[in-house]
Amino acid sequence: AINSDPREVVERHLQASRSIDSDANNPIDLVVWPENVIDVLDFESSTELREVTAQASRLNSTFSVGITEDVNQQHFTNAQVIVTPDGQVVDRYDKVRRVPFGEYMPMRSFLASLGAPVDQVPRDALAGTGPAYLDVPTASGSERISVVISWEVFFGGRAREGIKEGAGLIINPTNGSSYTWTVLQSQQIASSRLRAIETGRWVVQVSPTGFSAFVDPSGKVHQRTSISEQAVIDADVDIRTGQTIYVALGDKPWVALVILVFLFGFISRSRFRPSR
Repeated sequence: AINSDPREVVERHLQASRSIDSDANNPIDLVVWPENVIDVLDFESSTELREVTAQASRLNSTFSVGITEDVNQQHFTNAQVIVTPDGQVVDRYDKVRRVPFGEYMPMRSFLASLGAPVDQVPRDALAGTGPAYLDVPTASGSERISVVISWEVFFGGRAREGIKEGAGLIINPTNGSSYTWTVLQSQQIASSRLRAIETGRWVVQVSPTGFSAFVDPSGKVHQRTSISEQAVIDADVDIRTGQTIYVALGDKPWVALVILVFLFGFISRSRFRPSR
């Protein structure tokens, strides 16, 4: 839940990870934890990194975990990092599209001057600037995955950016605890389906309070959990290659097409309007 003790959240995810078994006949390439389940000052010097490393080492698997780090009293970061079995943090993606009025307060000074309760969002997340992918070491080599944190999955261009750079899979670590019993949870699964179809890739959605699921490239949802259900789900997913029409062309041609359709309709209506 949104008001859960940060340490309790970490313990729950460690407990879930301890329930996973792996052996030479059933290797696990990647374990994904949700968005911001670790809240620390500095992850790379934290106890939490050592605890994640212990599980990564036990399973001989790479972990992708969601972290928030304090920058100062006014700012924090929201990132997804890659942790290897030897405890190295080898890649990091900082969330680019922040949630307005949730992760940051737009026009904070102006709204404060109007008496708005800007203290309801006491700190602002710093926006990332890096590309939307992570490189994941596996037993068979490095694999590139596209990463869209939380509501970034609603924006096709975020997933497309990683795919354009060679990603063969999309992960969507999220934490919808502010919207646990709302329609947003279903909307997010629907958005994961869109991203899967648009890009021709599997999408792995992981949440501590909302829906977790695998979505195949046709948009079919597999193993969707219930709201706030504690579960570990696993699947063999294909690392895909190639580009769909959407990945190749992006949004601009479709926006132009919509504009042309509206213009055609407007011109046709004006041209054939009956005289009085």
